[in-house]
Amino acid sequence: MKSGKNAKPADGWVYEGYRMTTFSNSEEAVATQYYLGGDELHYWPQDALTKAGGDYSRGEKDWHPHVVVDRELITGQNNKSSTGVALALLKQLDQ
Repeated sequence: MKSGKNAKPADGWVYEGYRMTTFSNSEEAVATQYYLGGDELHYWPQDALTKAGGDYSRGEKDWHPHVVVDRELITGQNNKSSTGVALALLKQLDQ
């Protein structure tokens, strides 16, 4: 993703077309400012997943829980999603 706008998805990425989530770009902007001291990110996870072929989803509000389950892939948008991710994992294991 250091290639920026020229980055291309890898052929045959196993999660292409899956619904998924990660930190939103707006959450990353806050985290970069306050937790990374303004250091530059080489890629933004939301953009990276989208460019790789993922079907990115985000919650209505930043810093609120948002969990996406698509087949075996369980993702959470941010640290507030950890309980939901754990419950989704336990549900998957119970099937």
